[in-house]
Amino acid sequence: MKAIVSGALAIVVLVFSPAMAQDKPWFDTKNCDFCKQFAKDPQLLENMIWEYHDISNGLMIITAVKPEFKASYLAAQEGMEKVAQEMAQGKQDVKMCEHCRTYGALMMSGVKFEHVPAGVGDIMIMTSEKPELLAQIKDFAARSREGQAKMGKKE
Repeated sequence: MKAIVSGALAIVVLVFSPAMAQDKPWFDTKNCDFCKQFAKDPQLLENMIWEYHDISNGLMIITAVKPEFKASYLAAQEGMEKVAQEMAQGKQDVKMCEHCRTYGALMMSGVKFEHVPAGVGDIMIMTSEKPELLAQIKDFAARSREGQAKMGKKE
């Protein structure tokens, strides 16, 4: 499932300029077709955590969900997969926040992505041995932590 979402995000980067919207919010659960999947259950976001941890050659994102919200979390992932499939089939009007757009840009740049499903959620690992890509990964992590702070989300 994550592979499909990741692939679709990569396609979007080819269609949209990454410089399009410096003033847009980093996360946008109201307008981003990917992120708003997490807002379908109005209690999901407050009952999950996602942490961005720098590692020596990249980033590790840990997502954990309270057991009683696991079904909502899985439904959100399925919704994201559906959006990704629509993009892969040529849907042109998919809206993306800066987080999702940047995530796709990292994919297109050659960053290595590893997805580890976990009982409580997921672990995503982004790595690169190239200094310029490592700097982009670290910037993505910092901006994501800042975006979480603006949302009132704590790590």
